[in-house]
Amino acid sequence: MRKPSDLIGKSLTRSLTPEQINAGQRGGGQGLQRVAEVVTIDEEARTVELAFSSTTPVMRWFGEEVLSHGPGAVDLERLNNGGALLMDHNWRDQVGVIVSSRIDADQVGRAVVRFSRSARADEIFQDVVDGIRSHVSVGYSVSEIKEEKRDGQANLVTVTRWAPFEVSMVAVPADQTVGVGRSGENLPEVTGDDTGQIAENETGAGNEAAGNQQREFEMETIITRDNEGNLVRAKVDDNGNIVEVVEMLERAGAGDAALLQRGREQEATRVRELTEIGSQYDAEDLALELIRSGQGVEDMNARLLDHLHQRSTNHRQIMDRSDIGMTDDEADQFSFLRAIRALANPTDRAAQEAAAFEFEASDAAAEAQGRDAQGVMVPMNVLMRAPLNTGTGGVGAGDTGGNAIANPLLSQSFIQMLRVRAILLRLATPLMGLVGNPDIPTQEGGATGYWIGEDGEAAEDILSLGQRQFSPKTVAAYSEITRRTLKQTSMDIEALVRSDLALALATSLDLAGFYGTGTDDQPLGIANTNGVNVVDFGGAGSGGGAAMPTWEDVIQMESEIAAANADVDRMAYVQNAKMRGHFKSKQKFAGTNGAPIWESDNTVNGYRGEVTNQIKQGDVFHGDFGNVLVGMWGGLDLTVDPYTHSRRGRLRLVAMQDADFVLRHAAGLCYGTDAS
Repeated sequence: MRKPSDLIGKSLTRSLTPEQINAGQRGGGQGLQRVAEVVTIDEEARTVELAFSSTTPVMRWFGEEVLSHGPGAVDLERLNNGGALLMDHNWRDQVGVIVSSRIDADQVGRAVVRFSRSARADEIFQDVVDGIRSHVSVGYSVSEIKEEKRDGQANLVTVTRWAPFEVSMVAVPADQTVGVGRSGENLPEVTGDDTGQIAENETGAGNEAAGNQQREFEMETIITRDNEGNLVRAKVDDNGNIVEVVEMLERAGAGDAALLQRGREQEATRVRELTEIGSQYDAEDLALELIRSGQGVEDMNARLLDHLHQRSTNHRQIMDRSDIGMTDDEADQFSFLRAIRALANPTDRAAQEAAAFEFEASDAAAEAQGRDAQGVMVPMNVLMRAPLNTGTGGVGAGDTGGNAIANPLLSQSFIQMLRVRAILLRLATPLMGLVGNPDIPTQEGGATGYWIGEDGEAAEDILSLGQRQFSPKTVAAYSEITRRTLKQTSMDIEALVRSDLALALATSLDLAGFYGTGTDDQPLGIANTNGVNVVDFGGAGSGGGAAMPTWEDVIQMESEIAAANADVDRMAYVQNAKMRGHFKSKQKFAGTNGAPIWESDNTVNGYRGEVTNQIKQGDVFHGDFGNVLVGMWGGLDLTVDPYTHSRRGRLRLVAMQDADFVLRHAAGLCYGTDAS
């Protein structure tokens, strides 16, 4: 098929619609694209101001396109509602967010974007600061157009209503009339198709260059079959879509009609299956998107988990409130200390009356979970809130970060305390507020390509998919508090109690996530999951202990994951403190006095290094820990044991939480150990 820049001679012979423009784009249905440049950079705020669109004409397969920037022409709602900053229009490669966008009086679209602090985004942002990446591209969809048919030229298509929906960093620009201080320059004419290919007039081209400015498209004539199965000679566009039937060569026979009917039945089956999955998992919008883009059940399974996680993240507070009817103010009033005092002194009427609100909330949370609390059930929306405090901004040991209620990150909430103290919870993908035993689609292996004969059918097992069920297991951990401390009413003491409980739970969850046996009421940890890569460090270490890994062992762990096509930039190495000391003193190559395995920027083999003493001596875990899904149910069951250390005047606080681990793609992780 010829490229748009090669189609010269005749204009389109039928009316053009916005649907044809949107459907005719290449690139997986991700819309049209225009390219501009970076304008200004604020390194401290990690923001960049850029120009993303102008009225410059750009050659498309349907003619010469001009984007209107007049009043009401551009719908900026999606950009201004947390629009994504991507790399090369890849929806799975987000590096930042759009802070604001606008259309200025000079008919140029401009936006302020902020880069995230992930390793990937930091790399891209540094390239922008250094001037290596200076071009950006906007992805957009068309709603209304005005078409002008021109003799001897390509049709002029003015897009009178359009909506940008993302901005991307790209390498090759197509629209060079906007950018750093160049919004009004007269530049040589640039034409390009929607893939970013460019043909620019050379200086001194003279009359020949003027002729190039009047290019138009020539329809290619081919023999093909139409939607009814008829064999026709037809003019088609660059994507093979029939524009005009020139001649009917053969009407569809009985055999062709049967093939056509089978195709229709297969399409009906695809639509039905996607619709059923969407209805089952409350993902109707995702199913409709895949139906429109021609994707199948395999694509639905691959994207469903991300959809469920995002839905859980966005709506968990709303869901929790609907469960027990608590408002934000009521959640802020819930006090661990009042509940503990009442549990520790069941005959103290004053303590019981003071904790009446906590007991009422506990009863409602227990009823929502369908089980009885052992002590006091702390509702999930209480755990997601940060207690009020006028502290020092989070720098103190018990400080909750000042008036953190207005902080959307809720950095000192109990759940966040838990994640900060648990390495695995911080690296994994959390799914909070689960109900029942949800089934999670998993990828068991990679896709396989193969050849089929004429009229052959694709095998259904080309992508190995599976399904695992989250099943709640109860983890119990304890902390201790003195009776004198319990008498305090300081918010700092409240935060300290919550912090100690979070630490106790975090260590238990971390250990189970790495080494859980899957038996004796434990979840199944990474080390014991089938499909996880294993590297044997081999041999006994000094003094009969576990063998310590070499640089070659570290590289092999990465290679095992890469061999399964599961290596990504966000992988990490996790080990204990002694292993970190070994890596800091172990040369990569013996006898060369070279660099140690542990780099000065706290990385190992180019990936982040994490340390937790939950890892056994001699063990190392490596991979994309985002493949580890951590499910947590309901609230926190808090009980008080006043008897074990009664002679010392101490109370033992026991916290119980329902949780489970599921590995979405086991081959994306590697367990290194001395197996001898």
